[in-house]
Amino acid sequence: MGCSCENNKVENDIEIKKIQQQNELILDEKLLKNIIEIQSRVRGVLFRQKFNIKNDKKLLIENQTNQNSYYNNYETNENKYSFLEEEQITESDINYLFNNYPPLDDGIENKMQAMTEIENGALYYGEWDINGNKHGRGIQLWPDGSKYFGYWINNKANKKGKLMQKYGDIYEGEWLDDKANGYGIYLHLDGAKYEGYWKDDKQEGKGKEVWPDGNSYEGDYLAGKKQGKGKFTWSDGSVYEGDFMNNNIEGKGIYKWADNRIYNGDWKNNQMNGYGEFIWPDGRNYKGGYKNDKKEGYGVFRWPQGQEYRGNWKNGKQDGEGEIYNPETKECRKFIWKNGKRIG
Repeated sequence: MGCSCENNKVENDIEIKKIQQQNELILDEKLLKNIIEIQSRVRGVLFRQKFNIKNDKKLLIENQTNQNSYYNNYETNENKYSFLEEEQITESDINYLFNNYPPLDDGIENKMQAMTEIENGALYYGEWDINGNKHGRGIQLWPDGSKYFGYWINNKANKKGKLMQKYGDIYEGEWLDDKANGYGIYLHLDGAKYEGYWKDDKQEGKGKEVWPDGNSYEGDYLAGKKQGKGKFTWSDGSVYEGDFMNNNIEGKGIYKWADNRIYNGDWKNNQMNGYGEFIWPDGRNYKGGYKNDKKEGYGVFRWPQGQEYRGNWKNGKQDGEGEIYNPETKECRKFIWKNGKRIG
């Protein structure tokens, strides 16, 4: 009567294999890397710390016109700028600045001045206030070729602006005192993208990341890390939706594999830990404890025909007292198990 758990077929049915065999675990090293990879990239947004090498680059300013008429000058191409080095602020850059950033209307008087070499060999073209601070619209070029377009207040990037780093990364969005604050988009050279909210150069609030391999995350961030509620989608169609903590899957959540297996329950450090339910598409079902992605403690495994194992588990296998329930006879037979085998 019932089913014998000494039978190898039954043992194989009810044992959770390692991810290398059945892919029931979510995160191998590659997938975990995908979850956190863009975090290292966005640190480059703090551009004021990137460019600290003195450069003696010299500047030639040709045909500098009356500063009070600079709005017409840029439109009629009367200003021509050239550099002794390859990196330069071009006429196209200036057109981009004035076409995309209207005059700053904050009641503070400012005026355009000639191209200026400032600290660390950087070059600045733009507006200044009467106290000699960068204020209003401006372009700054650092010695390594990186450029910032946008607004300045009291010598710092503020309100809205675009930072183009020499090696291809771009941040465009809101700024406060030289830091990304508010809404912004970060594009990485390899095609990775973050779009969402920032606080002090770190992702914070709602945001979305997309990677070139098709993986994506959308949800909450705190201090530059995924924390709160979120949804991670893999390129193969697998999806996790639930809690994140410190860039890890942790708390409660549902993971659905591309082949329609589902786990709904507790997580810790990217592993099934605590109480959960695992459902197979063929009708098998397990409800009970988990530890480090394996069944642990008390749990009930149910076959599609209605047979059940009710009892203790250790390291993913029956271990200790347990019983087999037969739905046809309504009988339960108790046994002792060791490492998945019945011993008494």
